[in-house]
Order: sequence, then C-alpha cells, then structure tokens
Amino acid sequence: MKRIEFKYHPNLYSDEILIHEEGVCNCCGRKVPEYIGTAYSPEDTDCICLSCIHDGSAAEKLNAEFVQFAEDVSDPEKRDELFKRTPGYMSWQGENWLACCDDYCAYLGTVGIRELQELGIKDEVLRDYAAQVPSYPLDVVEEYLYKDGDLCGYLFRCLHCGRYRIYVDAS
Repeated sequence: MKRIEFKYHPNLYSDEILIHEEGVCNCCGRKVPEYIGTAYSPEDTDCICLSCIHDGSAAEKLNAEFVQFAEDVSDPEKRDELFKRTPGYMSWQGENWLACCDDYCAYLGTVGIRELQELGIKDEVLRDYAAQVPSYPLDVVEEYLYKDGDLCGYLFRCLHCGRYRIYVDAS
C-alpha cells in the first residue's frame, strides 16, 4: 500500500496517533489497514482513513477538523490544509501547531531535553521557547522535560528557514 504523505506531519507513520490495525472508515466505508481514531467533529468518529483526511473528504462529510489549535498564518489555504487535511498529534492538553515564516511548521515528534541535546539544538529551541509566552518556566522545562513524560516537548521544524521550535505540554 502506498504511503500518503502529509506536508505538515512528515513522520505520521511513526506517530502514535496512527492506529495500525484494520478498521472501517467512517467517511468512505472502506476497510483500511491503518487509520486515525480521533477528530474534532460533531459526528461519532473512531476510524478515518488517511485518504479521506488527505483529500479533505473527511473534513467535509464529517464536519471535522484534525488539529485543535495553531498559531496564525496569513494564508487561509494553509490553515485549511493543516486543520482539514492533516492528522493532528497526541498531546496531553490538545495539540498546538507552531508556525514560522508565515507557514505552519512540520511536526517531527516528541522530545525531551536529552533528545534536544543529542540533536544539537537544545539552546536554539529553548531560546525560542523562552521568547514565546511560555507555559512553563524555563528552569522547570530544563529539569523536567522528558520524551513522552509528564512534561513533554513537541518538536517542529520550519519548512522554509529550517528553524526548530518546541511546544511544551504537561499531564
């Protein structure tokens, strides 16, 4: 089966939001080997195939969006692609998609301080985080940020300038 690529979620196939088991899509009715189980929709949804998300038919038919919140960008087409044609990611309080260069960033996955150090981007990312309106004090983030921990980092990278950014969320 050909993999469907998502501009803003390039690592979807290794992300925990993708369920790797057979299901019947709530939008198209086909049996599929993997799917997304959640959407922000007034309809009951527990299985939405990647094809229906990618082409926008799930958003239209189920009146659904797949991302809860995102920073602002000026182009409504980019907003439409993110919210209606891109699977979200799992987070403690709901996803918050970061932007840079007037476009949404690519979501790369969860990280802690150790992963940021291994990537050689810890200082860059923490400077950017501190310049935002941080949810948690920087000293708390440096001490308690663990990959998939109770204080978790969600790593993004700008599609244009390559800058890394982080959203921090806690249980």
